[in-house]
Amino acid sequence: MTDPMQLEIPGLTDAILGEIQASLHAVSPADLNALVAEIERAPKVFCLGAGRSGILLQAFCMRLNHLGFEAYMAGGLPCPPVGADDLIIAASGSGETRSVSAVLDQGRQAGARVALFTARRSGNRSMAADVTVIIPAPAGLVNRDHPQNLQPMRTLFEQVFFLICEAIVCSLRMKKGIGEEEMAQRHANLE
Repeated sequence: MTDPMQLEIPGLTDAILGEIQASLHAVSPADLNALVAEIERAPKVFCLGAGRSGILLQAFCMRLNHLGFEAYMAGGLPCPPVGADDLIIAASGSGETRSVSAVLDQGRQAGARVALFTARRSGNRSMAADVTVIIPAPAGLVNRDHPQNLQPMRTLFEQVFFLICEAIVCSLRMKKGIGEEEMAQRHANLE
């Protein structure tokens, strides 16, 4: 491998794209298909994440609404109560984010199903999910488990997570036969 200290920006972007592609190709298609099926059958979808993962989930939640799904950011305004058979989509690279874990516990008590994006194969028991999508990427704030990666901390997890969410949006759009014009009609007009 080329010494990263010798790479110019274009070389670094090529290396980063390689990391993203390798991680994407290692995500289980069966897990992704199971997640899409969960979204399709859920009466309501709640998105839950902290930090940068939470920000990326806001974008995904918006697109779900553009597709006609009833989707909310957990704890946001407005946010109705979660109920039986609703779906909570959570993202936690570490699989141990306490604030996310606590909300998942409440959702499970109300009968909601849980889908989790994480970089850890085995995390805290309270982060158990009906569908778990493992993204092979660094899980900690210090990158000890993938030292060959150029990017710091959980950046690779977040990039792959965002791309997967965009692919899910594309898949749902095609399955539902929704054109961009229809999606645009659901886009905010008070900006």
